Amino acid sequence: MIDKIKPKRMTSLQWKIYIGFGGMILLLISNGILGIYGLGNAMQSFDQYRDVEKTYNESLSIDRNVQELKRRVNQYINTGHSSNRDAVQVTFEKLQKQVSGLLSDVNDKEISESLIIMNSHLEAYFKNFTLATEERQLRTSLVQTSLPEQGQRVQVNLENLEAQVHGSPKELSRHYLAALSAQRFFALAEKNALRYFAEPSTPFVDKTLSSLQDARSIIESIQAEALNSEKVLVNDLLSQLDEYEKICLRAFQATRSYLYLVNVVMSGEASEFAYYSMQIKNIAESKRTEINQATIVHTQDIKNITTIAIIGALLIGLYYAWRLAYSVVQPITAMTETFRRLGAGETLITIPATDRNDEIGEMATAADIFNKQNFVTKNLLQQSQTLSQELIQKTRELEMINSELDNFAYIASHDLKSPLRGIDQLAKWIQEDSAEELSEESCVNLNKLQGRIRTMETLLNDLLEYSRIGRITGECERTDTGAMLKEISELIDNPEKIQITIAPDMPVLNTFRTPLRHVFLNLITNAVKHHDHPETGKINIDYRELPDFYEFSVKDNGPGIDPKHHDRIFQMYQRVGNTTAEGSGMGLAIIKKQIETLGGTISVESAEKQNTIFHFTWSK
Repeated sequence: MIDKIKPKRMTSLQWKIYIGFGGMILLLISNGILGIYGLGNAMQSFDQYRDVEKTYNESLSIDRNVQELKRRVNQYINTGHSSNRDAVQVTFEKLQKQVSGLLSDVNDKEISESLIIMNSHLEAYFKNFTLATEERQLRTSLVQTSLPEQGQRVQVNLENLEAQVHGSPKELSRHYLAALSAQRFFALAEKNALRYFAEPSTPFVDKTLSSLQDARSIIESIQAEALNSEKVLVNDLLSQLDEYEKICLRAFQATRSYLYLVNVVMSGEASEFAYYSMQIKNIAESKRTEINQATIVHTQDIKNITTIAIIGALLIGLYYAWRLAYSVVQPITAMTETFRRLGAGETLITIPATDRNDEIGEMATAADIFNKQNFVTKNLLQQSQTLSQELIQKTRELEMINSELDNFAYIASHDLKSPLRGIDQLAKWIQEDSAEELSEESCVNLNKLQGRIRTMETLLNDLLEYSRIGRITGECERTDTGAMLKEISELIDNPEKIQITIAPDMPVLNTFRTPLRHVFLNLITNAVKHHDHPETGKINIDYRELPDFYEFSVKDNGPGIDPKHHDRIFQMYQRVGNTTAEGSGMGLAIIKKQIETLGGTISVESAEKQNTIFHFTWSK
């Protein structure tokens, strides 16, 4: 164990260093500021006075341009001419450039803050002016073009409807009177809309919308009783009325927005930056007087203080330089050499200055611990080298065991398959040669024998595949899971045509393609083989994205799995459900090992006579 360095109280050496250097720094700073820049402070005051005077003149110019901007904005509001709008743009750019230039030149905090606020109000003013301009142009376009054109379409359709119902058996039929009434309400709506645009007032809006609603209601009553020949015209008329109402509402909105921007928002912003313009001018004028009075006082004060600071800094600096050099330089030199030797890996018999009760003493204590650690490190290094050799040997032995296991699994599988194939062939020959002589029971037994031979061969293949999982060869490749699943759905044995649904936009990832394909193939095949009502069977494949993984799910509406078997189905040679289905009971154990080998997990969510959902995660 390494000894810990216990914190010590503030020692005399620390105080000497802090006080000495603190005093020297303060005196040097004071002396430097007052000595070097003291006599030039009067000139600095003069420069400040000149800057303030320049700021004052600029503020007057800004104030004039502010008034000019407000004047040009009012001209545009009154006339709407594009030339006035362009003049506002030019004045705004000139004023913004002037404010930005003054902000970059001025050094006074109060003036800078006022300029920043004023600039923000100025930008907001022009932004709102731009919005008001857009709303005005939109209003003009809607009122002068879109609304009259749409009104003309509605009027034409109303006249067509009137003409169509006018020729009915009864000249003054209910449809004809309704058409005349709808025409009257629509004309009233147009009249109120135009009155609002001439003199904006909320009652006109309400009357316009009410008249349109009345006209729509009348036309809808005609629609309910209209003949087939009239329904197309009535439906088109209702659609045109809806469009006319939308245009009206947008025009009302543009008018209100324009008036609000001009009368409320822009007026407020104009008042604000006019106020700050006046404030800047007042601040600059006040600063001129203050700087002029302070310059005379500062000059004499700086002269007296500079003389005292120079003498004091010289005396105190010499004294502390001598004391610190004697107390620190020599011990630090000795400790530097000690740490150099320790850093080179040496171990020392004694460490200098361990008896001191200051920072150098703490450094000596640390050096002593470092010295002891060198002994420990050497021993640990020797032990590490010994363990490394043992680890290398164990690794080689493990590689040999894995290789032997691979060879054993292959040889066992190959050697066992050959006799099985021979037995299968002999059974076929017996069945072919003695088919007429064998009893029915013997034929059944021969078929069972061949079936069990195929089962044994499947078991051997699955056992060999299970043993090889974890030693994946090849490289990752771009894999489109959607295309892979479509291919699997077409290739699997699905005699009852169970519906397989694949979620859209399945992910594309860079992975080992063969293991992933095997997992999907096994899960889908199991769902098909073990389904208890395949004529209505459904299999749904979906996914969701996690930070580092994709979680895939394979869901079927089959017989379900009792929760008590959820762990058992992932074990070797364990089967539940339809035990007559083909298979070795190794499928889920194989895919579980494949998934976990690549860092994923698999789980099942099901209950007896309910849906079954297999979830597994696959690394992106």
